[in-house]
Amino acid sequence: MMKSVAQGKIFLADQRGVKQTHQLKRWSTFNFEDFNDVNKTAIDRLYLLNDDHLAGWQRTAFEIAKDSYVFVLPITGAVNYADDKDNETDIDVEEALIVFAENGTRVRLTNPFKNDVVNYLCICLKADEIAPNTPQFFRFDLTKGNELLKVNANSLPFKFSIGRFDGRKEATVHLSFTSTFYAFVISGAFEVDGRLLHEKDGLALWDTNKIELEALSNNAIILTIEIFSQAY
Repeated sequence: MMKSVAQGKIFLADQRGVKQTHQLKRWSTFNFEDFNDVNKTAIDRLYLLNDDHLAGWQRTAFEIAKDSYVFVLPITGAVNYADDKDNETDIDVEEALIVFAENGTRVRLTNPFKNDVVNYLCICLKADEIAPNTPQFFRFDLTKGNELLKVNANSLPFKFSIGRFDGRKEATVHLSFTSTFYAFVISGAFEVDGRLLHEKDGLALWDTNKIELEALSNNAIILTIEIFSQAY
């Protein structure tokens, strides 16, 4: 794969903020709560990406800092989402939840299993305007390998995709020059736009309309986000 010249920034897995208690181990790609690093500020709308491992029957909660879309993606097990706007629902593996949450909304995530640790991603993107706060479910099938599967509605100001790839399989992403692109490696390793990414590394790219990615290991899974230009 030829390396492109797109501008970008890598977020290495071992430079994430870490919080650990008996209930929770959390890795934060961007600044969150006590983790504050001048190099870990938001990328366009994307300002929160937490990789949580939550112990059995435990819960964690946080307050939304600005009008946002909250994206929850279980990696292993399932997780229960609830907020103080009377939303509550379970999310299983190969499902994703997106819900609009106003500034100040209290979000709670709970492990419904007694003995098993669950792993999920919680991602927040800034919203330009108030939207209905009804949870939206999106299902996908990772047995459909070697392609990126879209996992949200067209009406939203971003596009989430996820894919499982065999080693040396490739994909090409076409996007607008005004969009920002973010990739997060869930498992395995990838080369994205000429950059090597290992498990839990992230990469932001901008000022490009074509991105090539290649899996460097079998059963490698990647999550991508195309963030559409903000309205001003």
